[in-house]
Amino acid sequence: MADQQLLPASKPRVLIIDDSRVVRVSLKKILSNEFEIVEAADGEAGWEALLADEQIQVILTDAGMPRLDGYALIARIRAHDDVRINDIPVNMVTAADDAAARQRALDLGATDFITKPFDKAQLLARVRAQARLDQTTRDLAQTVVALRDQATDDALTGIRSRRYLLKHGDQDLAFAVRHQQDLSILVIALDDADRLKAKYSITTLDLLLTGVAGCLQTAIRKEDTLARIGDTRFAIIAPTLGGIEAHRVCNRIRQQVASQPFNVGEMQISLTVSLGLSHRGISDIKCIEGFLALAEKYATSAQVAGGNRLIPAEYRSVQTPKKHISIDAALRILSKGDSEKLTPHIDIMLEQLMPLLDFCNRKQQWGAELELAAIRQKAGSLSGPADF
Repeated sequence: MADQQLLPASKPRVLIIDDSRVVRVSLKKILSNEFEIVEAADGEAGWEALLADEQIQVILTDAGMPRLDGYALIARIRAHDDVRINDIPVNMVTAADDAAARQRALDLGATDFITKPFDKAQLLARVRAQARLDQTTRDLAQTVVALRDQATDDALTGIRSRRYLLKHGDQDLAFAVRHQQDLSILVIALDDADRLKAKYSITTLDLLLTGVAGCLQTAIRKEDTLARIGDTRFAIIAPTLGGIEAHRVCNRIRQQVASQPFNVGEMQISLTVSLGLSHRGISDIKCIEGFLALAEKYATSAQVAGGNRLIPAEYRSVQTPKKHISIDAALRILSKGDSEKLTPHIDIMLEQLMPLLDFCNRKQQWGAELELAAIRQKAGSLSGPADF
């Protein structure tokens, strides 16, 4: 068999922004052997290229250009919310004796300067180093995300992580299905998160999130699972909780968060939350991730509607048809020693057996009318959730 040909690794991508085609050609001639080049003729075009292309790792920009000059471009890059953009290396292309341009660019956040006329060795060395630095930064960011996703506990609040919630939630759901029990998923989203991020420091916001987590911990039961599933979002998986009671718990949480301000140092900060609720039986969803996604969708809708509310606002029940099991099938299951499998079907089996027992009582004259009436009365109570 012929050896497989290895594909070459992709080159680091460099964005050259200059309104002079001659300068762009000159820079491209020096860099193109080692780097993939993207060109733009002015600052706005360069900005659009940067937003559209996540693979750009280094920028070389001229100072004076139409539409958006190099200084305004650097300022816009450094002010962006996305770390990929605001941390990217940006070099200002300047004349060797233009000290004022150098200082202005440095104050705005330029990484380095490329002087005209270009020194090939120096230019290559700087762009190589910056491309490696950008790649290292990206790798570290991916590692942080991977470690966060693998963690079972949230580092900030000390409660469970999204990963743990999904893994443990699948177990809770399987148990609920097996024993025909209720199970609810609550998503709690902090309202006005963007306003809070703009108004307060990261430390203050972290303290607020920790306070909300503590508040939620006081509202859950021992068997419930509380997790932080996003920057400003939490979720609770509540086994055996369903129907009207699940809505009561959601509204109690909502009122508890809004009832008194959170103390952060000398500040008192009032918060509200929006909640989304999904529970077993309201749809044909089969996995806990699906229930969580539905609850997150409802929480988002609650925020769009004005916040400090629950969606769905009222209990909605969808009756699922009872699974029929024949007496013959039940006897076969008992003969195999799998009696626990019959637990969810007790009411169905009694419905089938009662006419037969009534018939036998009449024909054989057992005189068991009172006993059968008591059995019939107890069988009627089995239609509610069982407690196993």
